[in-house]
Amino acid sequence: MAVPAALAGLQAEANCPVCLDYLRDPVTTECGHNFCRCCIQRSWADLKDRFPCPVCRHACQERHLRSNTQLGRMIDIAKLLHVTTTKKRRLEEKHLCEKHNQVLTLFCEEDFEVLCPKCTQPPDHQGHLVRPVEEAASHHRQRLSCYIRQLKRQVADVQKLVATQDRKLLELREKVESWSQAHGILCSAQVCLRFSLPFPVPLPLMLSLSLSNK
Repeated sequence: MAVPAALAGLQAEANCPVCLDYLRDPVTTECGHNFCRCCIQRSWADLKDRFPCPVCRHACQERHLRSNTQLGRMIDIAKLLHVTTTKKRRLEEKHLCEKHNQVLTLFCEEDFEVLCPKCTQPPDHQGHLVRPVEEAASHHRQRLSCYIRQLKRQVADVQKLVATQDRKLLELREKVESWSQAHGILCSAQVCLRFSLPFPVPLPLMLSLSLSNK
């Protein structure tokens, strides 16, 4: 079970069903429900024969109330946990230093840590560059913006380079195709010359047409 859920369950068990506050001098009835001794006695003050449980309405005998010292110790722990959790939450909401309980108003550039005025006292951050949080935040926002602009320029340069390489690759492919066609024409011419066959188109014209098409 998660810690917050466990703490919430413990606090719920530590509450009196009558006053809805932490149990004080807890007692347990015959049916197993827990109440403040004063709350249950007050609920039964005007009753004589039947003493119904405020939770389940089971008829109890008043003299059968049992003190629950173990539950009392658990309630003390629940109170302590509640105070500690509440204090921590308030520190977080107010941005207070957990060590000195003062507002965090300074920033150490050496340790990248938010500080309160007492944190800057020797020896922890002695000699470090410490500036107000607002000033440090503005400074680092500017640095971050500068880094982002540089990164965008680098990305744009890479994209241009890729586009240039793609264009050069396309031109190279076209040249290879042209030379392949020219090579095919030359091979055909060699076959015609070898066997004294007539070539359908004059060789210089054929090569010129092949290369000019690219």
